[in-house]
Amino acid sequence: MSLGIEQARRKKSIAWIAGIFILLLILFTLFSNTLAALTLPKVAVASVGRGDLSHEYHGTGVLEWKEETELSGTSGWKVKEVKVKAGDTVKKGQTLVTYDGKEVQQQILDEQGTLAKLKMSAGSLKYALMEAMQGGDEKTINDATNAYKSSGIDMDTQERRIQVLQDSLNEGGKLVAPFSGTVTKVNAKVGFAAAGAPDVVLSDHSQGLGLELSLPAQAVTDLKTGSEIDLQLDGESAAQVKGRIESIADSDAVNANSGNGGGDTGNAGNAIVQMKKLSIAVQDPAAKNGTTVQVDLTQSLKDVVLVPNEAVHDENGKKYVFGIEPKEGPLGNAFYVRKEYITVVDSNETQSAVTDGIFDQEQIIMESSKPLQEGDRIRM
Repeated sequence: MSLGIEQARRKKSIAWIAGIFILLLILFTLFSNTLAALTLPKVAVASVGRGDLSHEYHGTGVLEWKEETELSGTSGWKVKEVKVKAGDTVKKGQTLVTYDGKEVQQQILDEQGTLAKLKMSAGSLKYALMEAMQGGDEKTINDATNAYKSSGIDMDTQERRIQVLQDSLNEGGKLVAPFSGTVTKVNAKVGFAAAGAPDVVLSDHSQGLGLELSLPAQAVTDLKTGSEIDLQLDGESAAQVKGRIESIADSDAVNANSGNGGGDTGNAGNAIVQMKKLSIAVQDPAAKNGTTVQVDLTQSLKDVVLVPNEAVHDENGKKYVFGIEPKEGPLGNAFYVRKEYITVVDSNETQSAVTDGIFDQEQIIMESSKPLQEGDRIRM
């Protein structure tokens, strides 16, 4: 009887020892797996989605009068008085500069004196003709007649000469505005004749204002010559006005990293950005000469799969992302890295548009605590 009790106790002890051993083994296994898991790279993941990829472009320019005319006196005389200054608004026919025509005035006086002498001589010749006609000598009459007619011709010629000088004095004595506008520059100086530069530069108000902008070529793909464009005026008014595109021309390419690309360059991988020059006409009362203008344009690629740029990697020109591949294990699912090659069709500063390789709502790895390779086991 005692022997049976002893055997029962021994079996019970063995069972307890076996149970404790198995429990310790399980605990050790779990602890080992936990330690092993803690050494795995920890990753942050995100789900890709569909949306619109947008590019924003900004350009600035300064409004200037579209047409300016250089004006100078035609006489070559010295300037007597300058009646305007830069910035003045003038009307058509208004005097801008007067010139010193003393030499011509003196010539007119001299020619008028000559004309007076001719008139006096003509009187004497007329009297001589009358006497010849009374004498009746045909030759004397003929000579007197020719002399009198010749003096008339001389007087007519002299009067025309005086008129030419008078017209020259009237036209060359002042410079007038051929149209209404604004004086943009004055080179004329009192006491000096023109020395190559125009005396006055005058803008034509009827032609309105204009500006030139340089923007990336892809920013203006939807714009056409003759179409309207919104312009934001700087300064006190801060008004928005309409401009009309007069021309779109090729411009010098710029480096995408130079900061001259007009905003978002569209593809960070391209070092060179092709540029376009826009000539824009503005006719709005709120627009003023010298005002800085800003243009904001947005281009969008509609309904594409969008991937954050930090999740995109490059391998000899091929783009890829790290996806996640779950596998069943004895203690549950384990997660492994899967390299997925993608096709990037466009990108902006934060996102890339992808057409192949991944799908909407697929999870990808955004960042990792350690460098990753395909097949690496990870922890989420």
